[in-house]
This record gives sequence, C-alpha cells and structure tokens, in this order.
Amino acid sequence: MKVFIYTLGCKVNEVDSELYAQEMRLLGAETTTALTEADAVIVNSCSVTNRAQAQSLQFARRALRERPGAPVYLTGCGATLLNLTRTEAPAGVAVVAMRDRVEVARLVVHSGDAAQVTARWVDGRIQRAGPRNRVDVRVQEGCDNMCTYCVVPFVRGSRLESKPALVAVDEVMGLAAAGVKEVVLTGTEIGKYGEAPLRSTPRIRRIYSGSTPFVLDQHAQGALEEHAREEAPNRLPALLDSMLGALESAGLPTRVRISSLNPDAITEALVGQFANHVALCPQLHLPLQSGSDAVLRRMRRPYTSKDLLDSVQRLRVVDPAFTLTTDVIVGYPGETEEDLQATLDVVRLAAFAKVHAFPYSARPFTPATREENQVPPGVAKERLHRVLELAEQTGVAFARRFIGRDVTIVSEKSFPGEVEGYSEYYLWTEGRMRGNKVLERDSFVVVHVEGCHWDGDRVVLSGGVAT
Repeated sequence: MKVFIYTLGCKVNEVDSELYAQEMRLLGAETTTALTEADAVIVNSCSVTNRAQAQSLQFARRALRERPGAPVYLTGCGATLLNLTRTEAPAGVAVVAMRDRVEVARLVVHSGDAAQVTARWVDGRIQRAGPRNRVDVRVQEGCDNMCTYCVVPFVRGSRLESKPALVAVDEVMGLAAAGVKEVVLTGTEIGKYGEAPLRSTPRIRRIYSGSTPFVLDQHAQGALEEHAREEAPNRLPALLDSMLGALESAGLPTRVRISSLNPDAITEALVGQFANHVALCPQLHLPLQSGSDAVLRRMRRPYTSKDLLDSVQRLRVVDPAFTLTTDVIVGYPGETEEDLQATLDVVRLAAFAKVHAFPYSARPFTPATREENQVPPGVAKERLHRVLELAEQTGVAFARRFIGRDVTIVSEKSFPGEVEGYSEYYLWTEGRMRGNKVLERDSFVVVHVEGCHWDGDRVVLSGGVAT
C-alpha cells in the first residue's frame, strides 16, 4: 500500500506527517511522493488563515478527482476547525481531528494494530531522517497565549505539554548517530517549554536506545538531572545545555536550530546558550506581528516593540550577524497609518533577514472578529505591499554583512560545479566550484561569500566553495 501525504502549515504539522509516515511503515505501508501512485491520501491541513484552510480543502478535492477510489483523510488543524464550526468536509473526505492523531496510521492502513506506543503524542520520536536533510524535533505542544486573532489554541489545544528532556535528548542523539546534520527544535509555543509538569524520568547515564548508545559525561548528566529538578517555568535553556553537551561529549557534529520564540523567551540564560555552544545555530524566528504597541495590546501579545528590539540587541551582542526572521500581520482591525509606520520602523531597526507578511484573516471564535474598524481589503493589500518592499531592502542589506566571510552549509542540492544549502545563519547559499565536481548531499560545505541577491521572497548568498 502506498500513501501520499500532503502537508500544509507549520513545522509542527511536518512533525505530525513524519510520525504518520513512520507509523504506517511499521504497519507495512509505504509513502510515495507521487499522487498518481497513491492508494490513500492524507491531507495534513492548516487553518491559521482563511487561505490556508481553503488550500487544504482544495487539495483534498484534487486528490478525490485524480485518485478516484483512493480514500482521502483530512487531518490537522483544518480538520479540527471543520468539526468545531460544524462544517461538512467535501463529500468522500474522512475527517480525523487533532485529538485522534494517534489513530491516523491505523485508519489509513486498515490495521487493528496501533504502532504508536507513547502515552502522549508529544512524546513521539522521529527515528530517521526523511527526504529533507533537516529534521524537525518537537519538544512542546499547545499554546495558551490566546492572542485575539489566533485560532491555534482552539484547534491544536491550549494545554501545554512538553517532551521530557531525556526523551528529547535521546531522540536528537539517535538522529545524530544516523548522520543527520541538523535538527530543528520546534513546538506550538517552544518558549514555554517545561511550563507544564513533566513526567518523571529515571536516572540514566546511557542514552539513545539504538545500536550505538552513548555515555553522558558528568556535565551533561548533571544538566539533565538539574533540568528534572528545576522549578522555574522556562526550562528551554537547560534542555539546550544538556542536549548540546551530549552531542559535544559524543563528538557528533550535528548542529541544533531553534525554530521560533516570542521576545519574552529571549532571557539571559537563553542568550548564554548561543554564546556557549557553537553547534547552536545563530538564527531565530522572532514574531513581531505589529510594531505598534497599541495594536500589540489589542492583539494580546506578551511583549512590546521595545521588548522585541531589546531581544534583538542581546542576540546580536553574541553575534552581530545573528539572523532574525519575523511575521507581520497588516490590516489588523483598527490599524492606522501611524500603526503601520511603527511596524515599518521596527522592521528597519531589527534588520530582519526575512519578513513573512500577510493580511489579517478573521478566524472563528477569535475576539478580533468582533472588533470595530475592520480595515478594508484594499487598504490592507496596499500596506502589505509596503511591508514586503521594505522586507526586500532590509533582507539584502542584512545579507551584505556576510560578504567576505565564510559560512557553512549543509549541502541540499548538488550539481556539477555547484552546491546549495542553508548556512548556519539560515540563509540559502549557492557555492561554486572549479570544474564539474559533484559534492555529496548532506555534507558540511564551507562557502566564502562574495555576493548576495533577492530571489522571490528570500535573500540568497553566493560565493566559492573553500578548498
């Protein structure tokens, strides 16, 4: 049996899809990258905007048309939102809500067995690299921020859950031992890692249950035990210290990246991890949403524009080239021209490498839908254009900081005389070589940066491969 999985949305959704694929393999099925070969289709949907929800349902309909007779399953946030709003899915599409994720593989494969053995979905572990050479490792699930525009707490859950540190370290060590060059720690609100009670875990010194166990040195073991005892709400720095310490002790070159954090999570303890561990990539996604404090208050965001800029400054003390990307919502109800200008000012001051900007999208159950002074779509579109125009300028200006420097990429695409991949700074980089040599994929490659350019929606570095 061959199953096609189509994933929309965030990295947490990508983890879900990989876990589905992993469990289906254990039940005797395989995944395919060709829809035309599929005996069943999973659409792992997103509902963060109206557009994302529509795209999810659009692909489900396409699958029904192109693979008649093959069952189509709609999972993810979009599936849960359909249930919450009592909206019918397209005829022929089976809806599997978020709370039933553990059943997806069994339902698709029509098996009476369940491959999922963990008590909680958040504890599921990726055991091998997928088609990408970066592996997302989920360490946290749930968001209780209740921002006024966001439907995520309703569809993905507001109950905070965190993967125990020993389980997370074991997962990363297993992937590193398998040759994975980069792991990305992710979650719905990773800055709140550890705020919910963690399950007790036994004292161990040998981690990674695969064929090559590793023995923790005193520092790494002590960090893990201190993590288990710690009462403080934010345990992310302790998790990073123990994880990076274990990788260093084992002599594994795998680098670790953090996906996204709110400015309130950029504590001195966290900044210290970037200063102390070269394997921790100097890059973060730091959501802004708006540069106007008045709008941030109405959004119920847990920071001010100054908080964000202070976080930027602390990170760039560690590394002046520390790369930051962000999200911006334009056209939030009541947004004025002055509010937009404040956003443009913060984008410029923060020198973001990339800005993911999109117009406000009214979502069910959210307070923002009831606010007065909804911004007309035409006005929002014009403001979006201005933000994106500035984003290109700041992206290219930031990228110029790397000209004359060396960066290290993980080779993702390789052609005769050329190699491409993301650097430790999460900037796509093209490296040229003399002759027609083809480098091996998933290798660390040093590129001496000689230039940069804007390509569609991102900045790209270019230069020569160091020999």
